[in-house]
Amino acid sequence: MIPKSITHRAMSSTCHTIRVGPRDILARLKALRDSRMRVLALIQALGEDDPTAWVHTMAAIMTRAHRNADADAAEALETITHAVADPGLAYSARQRLYEAATRHQLPAIARLFLVASPRTMDAQQLARSLAPERPLKPTGRSLTLGERKALARTHDREQILLLLRDPHPAVIAILLDNPHVTESDIVRIAAARPAVPASLTTLAAHPRWSVRHAVKRALVFNPSTPLADAIRIATTLRPQELRELAADPSLPAPLRTHAAEVHTSALRRPQA
Repeated sequence: MIPKSITHRAMSSTCHTIRVGPRDILARLKALRDSRMRVLALIQALGEDDPTAWVHTMAAIMTRAHRNADADAAEALETITHAVADPGLAYSARQRLYEAATRHQLPAIARLFLVASPRTMDAQQLARSLAPERPLKPTGRSLTLGERKALARTHDREQILLLLRDPHPAVIAILLDNPHVTESDIVRIAAARPAVPASLTTLAAHPRWSVRHAVKRALVFNPSTPLADAIRIATTLRPQELRELAADPSLPAPLRTHAAEVHTSALRRPQA
């Protein structure tokens, strides 16, 4: 856990009371190597500084990340997408930023602040997936949720491979923190269809796995991923993938539109 005193100093010295602009934000976020501290610093600044300046800064960073393949801008954009999804960002701040982005005709930025998503799994299927008991193998005995959560901490590869198919978000949350799972394991979770939306949201917010490119790609192309999460993830993808998303008729129209607009931003001249 990060000590509150350290976090507060980092927030104050990094983002608050500074001129909000791409160069300032990139430099100050780069100075913080801990990803969680970067997110916390940004959350505080988003809640306290001018929303109009912030949405223009976000747009400029997004353009720079995609147009110039700028590593610092890409890292800052990743931080932005995690900060705007974090429950620590107050609703009032989120609303001010959304309204500022809408007012200044920055729809790709405005969408980052959306939280509601259309249903991606019907009620009956969701109820079956969240059933308190299920077997690990089709012919095995049913295990309680508590038993499956305990097993999710195992180092046994055979058990891990079986648990990757468990749809319950409580089991997935433990698996994500299991030091014995691999990136290919996590990609399997991200690509599972159908999947419980809450499980994919948990993965999309995970500090270790959510930044892995293969995981992000699997999540954004998975129709079970909630739209709000898919939009934020898509914002950080590569230009070729944005073109793929924009052209994929199987994906929701708002996601395709968002991908096209983010890709178009790479053609604009980045702000200083």
